[in-house]
Amino acid sequence: MGKSKTKGQREKPKGFDLKSLLLGSPRETTVPGSRFPNGTQSLVPVVDIRQGVLITEDGRYVKVLEILPTNFYLKSRIEQQNILYYLSSYLKIAPPSLQILVTTQRADIDAYCAQMERYYNTETNEACKEMIVEDVQLVDYLAATEIVTRRFYLIFAYTGAASELDDIARELAEQAETAYQYLDYCGLEVLRHDRYDEFLLKTLYTAIHKPYTSQVDFTALLSQIGPVCGASDIPAEELDDEDADGMTTVQDVLAPTECDLTHKGYLLIDGVFHTYLYISGYSYPTEMGPAWLSPLVELGDGISLSFFLDRKRKEQVLPKIAKTTMLNRTRLRDVEDTRADYEELDDAISSGLYIKDKLNREGEDFWYMHTLIEVTALDEETLNRRVQQVQNLCASMNMTVRRADWCHEQGFRSMLPVARLDADLAKKSKRNILTSGAAAAFPFSSYELCDDTGVLLGINLHNNSAVIVDNYDTDQYSNGSFAIFGMSGAGKTFTTLLLALRLRMCGVLVFIIAPEKGFEYRAACEAIGGQYLRIAPGSDDCINLMEIRRTTLDIDSNITDNVQRSDSVLLDKVQDIHTYLRLRYPEMTPEESYQLNIALLECYESFGITKDNASLLKPDGSFKEMPDFTHLYPFLLKYPVLKNVALAVKELIDFGMGGQTNVDLTSSFIVFDTSGNKQQDISSSTFIATSFIRDETSRSRTRKKAVFGDELWLIAGNEGNEQAADFVIELAKTIRGYGGIFVSATQNTMDYFALRDGKFGDAILNNSRFKLLLQMEEPEARKLQEKLGLSEEEVMQIVRCGRGQGLLCAGKSRICVEIRASQLEYDLITTNRADLEKREAKESAI
Repeated sequence: MGKSKTKGQREKPKGFDLKSLLLGSPRETTVPGSRFPNGTQSLVPVVDIRQGVLITEDGRYVKVLEILPTNFYLKSRIEQQNILYYLSSYLKIAPPSLQILVTTQRADIDAYCAQMERYYNTETNEACKEMIVEDVQLVDYLAATEIVTRRFYLIFAYTGAASELDDIARELAEQAETAYQYLDYCGLEVLRHDRYDEFLLKTLYTAIHKPYTSQVDFTALLSQIGPVCGASDIPAEELDDEDADGMTTVQDVLAPTECDLTHKGYLLIDGVFHTYLYISGYSYPTEMGPAWLSPLVELGDGISLSFFLDRKRKEQVLPKIAKTTMLNRTRLRDVEDTRADYEELDDAISSGLYIKDKLNREGEDFWYMHTLIEVTALDEETLNRRVQQVQNLCASMNMTVRRADWCHEQGFRSMLPVARLDADLAKKSKRNILTSGAAAAFPFSSYELCDDTGVLLGINLHNNSAVIVDNYDTDQYSNGSFAIFGMSGAGKTFTTLLLALRLRMCGVLVFIIAPEKGFEYRAACEAIGGQYLRIAPGSDDCINLMEIRRTTLDIDSNITDNVQRSDSVLLDKVQDIHTYLRLRYPEMTPEESYQLNIALLECYESFGITKDNASLLKPDGSFKEMPDFTHLYPFLLKYPVLKNVALAVKELIDFGMGGQTNVDLTSSFIVFDTSGNKQQDISSSTFIATSFIRDETSRSRTRKKAVFGDELWLIAGNEGNEQAADFVIELAKTIRGYGGIFVSATQNTMDYFALRDGKFGDAILNNSRFKLLLQMEEPEARKLQEKLGLSEEEVMQIVRCGRGQGLLCAGKSRICVEIRASQLEYDLITTNRADLEKREAKESAI
């Protein structure tokens, strides 16, 4: 029944146990009162979890806070200084001993894969199902080879005088609230878990069991703790000895199945190799830059870090510093300046005087810091390679890192989130530091944007975490709209179409408006079973703008017990036609405008359609036949004042754009290619698409929708029309209320902000929670710096980006992302000439 430690295949003579000779024999019982004195439970120093507090075997009470980091390196210099200032302020009032734990492991993609499995099972289009499989395979490959996730914890123990658990838990909660406040000033969010005991159990479990599996039910695991016989509500202290022996303890559920502690260079726990390293106390450089600990945090998979801080009282430290400085001065008088230790003594004196001055005059506190590094792997070769990676990085930072040979069990215990560092490791890794220096370590600088569900964008270039965004999660994001900017060749169209395809895989209704190079969208659209429409003179595709596709303007008409409004759908459609014809004939006078309304109403009335919405339907509930521009033309000729309007309509009819709808508009993925029009006609052709999309998106608020607008500055710029621009702006502003998102993309930032001193661009930007800034020239990056408040570091990051890389802004959070696609997606989307040439040659060979 017990879990046991493995001591090797062959029992060694005790006299030849080198570890025992050097360090002494291991104690037989590591857990007082344990039912299995020599079991793996001895590796778990926590005996209970109550009221959000860990209770350790040595009688301490520990609080664990989980922290969401920030992207420190992309902050401006002033922002960085403010962050470090507020962190220093917190350290002055924080508990005297702190542990900052950063764990790294392979990303958990189970939730993402489960989501895609649901979409696969409900998808009816075989082409889309094939792409879903490709997408899951890509994510699975990235999770196995590249993407990692990190968790950040702040841990401290209770140091007060209370003896009752209720009082201790309350005081620790108050200290946690103080941490919430000050860390918020630093731009850090402390997560407030609803089921705190379950969170603590999960934190401990993932620290002990590597690799962690998300299939563990921690609610069920927590419920197992307690008596296995009798009523579960009986307190443990009231059980007799026989019943107490049947208790399932925290140590039982957390303990590993097996462990091998006999090796010099590592531990072997449940088949996973663990080794521990520490930075030698004497090897830290005298001066370090801000966030100097971050490179160690971002080393990669299987490398975690624990940073300990221990504050000492000034009255305890100052006399020792004064005495040591005085002795060093005395020794210096007897040392010639040519001796090797002269500079060492001189530096020690200067350091002592510096510390005294900072403690006495500038309000600094004296701390000891310790840095412990955990490296894990599934095989010894990978373990050694990762250890070498740590050693190389530390050497490049002028620090010496050493393996804790024969002390890895102590290292394992010290890495657990219990704010307790082994005394021997503490002695070897101890280095004094002041409050400002401790704050400058700032390990919370590895921001991740990885929602459980949503669409995969790519890889976070800062820390190799996955970038998965759920645009429709209203709890996290005020809106899910995207604004994409990038120079020609930066990957703007590729990114836009990749996002559209992945949204379609997730069951989202996707519309794409392409006023420029719309042909680039055709292959992917048809491959996923979508509808590609070319709206231009001479095209075989035609959409009847005069066709009414709704029976009500009331979007909530399908909600039970909701009184349906009777606003006229016909008058709304007349207004759309009016706007469209004004785009074709901008010189329309007020008289022509008024008479046009009359002609339109007469045309619809000839088909039995009036302002009454009921007149739209036949007795069987289907729509009546709708007029088109060929039917409107005779009504226009009746009024001489509409002569010029009639000419504009006649031109539409002659070019094949005035007839009945002859394409399937029920597809879940529709591309409107308006790039075949002349510059002066692009606005009107694009308006046909936006008018149809507005009708479709306003049918329901429950279905997810996405509208993509590529190069919509062609509507809003010098060649465009303000009315059409207003229509697009209104769509971008209101689409969130219809359960949708708006994705705009452009490679010409200057033209994007051309209309009305930037009204169009500002409106789109302000209604986009996400901004993806791909590679661009510095002048355009400066324009966005002005609009988005980017720092100099962020501007330079945008300019230096490679193809398919960019700065993703999600509110105040900014990360550098590299867009990733599967091979199938890449082949469908790429516009690279060389790739297209290879594909053409391959198809020709077949």
